[in-house]
Amino acid sequence: MPDSGLLYKEWKQNKVALVITILVFILGNPLSILNMYLTYQGCVTGKENWVGPCVFSVDYLNSTFISVFWIWGVVLAVSQLGIERSKGYFDFTLSLPYTRGQIFNAKFLTGGMVIVIPQLIGYVLSVLLILFLKPDQAVYFHNYSLGMIIVSMLAYSLVMAGGALTGNIFAQLLVSFTVTILPFLVITLPAINMDILFGGRARFLDYPIPEWMQYIFPITYVIPNWVEDSPNYLVIPAVMSIIFYLIGYISFVKLSNERNGYFFLWKALDRPVQVIVIIIGILGFGYFGFATSESFAGYLLGMAAGALVGFFISYFAIYKKIKQL
Repeated sequence: MPDSGLLYKEWKQNKVALVITILVFILGNPLSILNMYLTYQGCVTGKENWVGPCVFSVDYLNSTFISVFWIWGVVLAVSQLGIERSKGYFDFTLSLPYTRGQIFNAKFLTGGMVIVIPQLIGYVLSVLLILFLKPDQAVYFHNYSLGMIIVSMLAYSLVMAGGALTGNIFAQLLVSFTVTILPFLVITLPAINMDILFGGRARFLDYPIPEWMQYIFPITYVIPNWVEDSPNYLVIPAVMSIIFYLIGYISFVKLSNERNGYFFLWKALDRPVQVIVIIIGILGFGYFGFATSESFAGYLLGMAAGALVGFFISYFAIYKKIKQL
């Protein structure tokens, strides 16, 4: 358990972000239900302007306030690591009489409690509101409300891991976003290019992705349709959250803070990541060139352009120090 002094320090340093997140998590779910109820009342009072019968349905497949709760996990992680590092507060934090492991766990515990407890409170308030308003049906209410806690923790732990590996906010967000689509970059994009090279005879794309596999794409959870499948699949983001926590913890403990402002804190990652970015640029622009021109010449031109774009983006992003605030 982290020292109470560290927890207090985290609270005071990030109080604005924490308070706003708590309020959003507590009120977001009940407000979603109230919004659906007011829409139903609008149908009842102005029925002549509506098509079909008026039904009070709590439907979490439609847009709700809680569908963007994952964003607040990102905000918290950026506030606790990216902003603190960019403002130079880390020198003070690391000078405190605590180990790096204690500091990271205090940050993670603070963020985790702010994500989980207010959402549970909002869930209980929403259950009471449903019992009071008595909707005709509640579609995916329990699965989505509770599942969103796991999804928010996934977003938080992912961006925390990105922040522990990188030296500025831009790098933290870019690395985190790349990981959210990483399965596409390492599986789907190469398969598309192989299919182009073999003239469609490779048949890599003829086999549908197994349903469970889409859940290793963190980007899947941005759209609420994941709730239609088995709730057992939520084990996958829960396990990924633990993995990202471990990556963040090990990175925070082992890596120094000396390269403040650079992309990666671990310099050994610079060159391999640059090569990967160039390869992704080649494959992505090659596919775009082929799709645009429907010719192999367009494919080759796209690959050449992708190599240049990938090189310059990776060079200026990775090797150029960003001025701190």
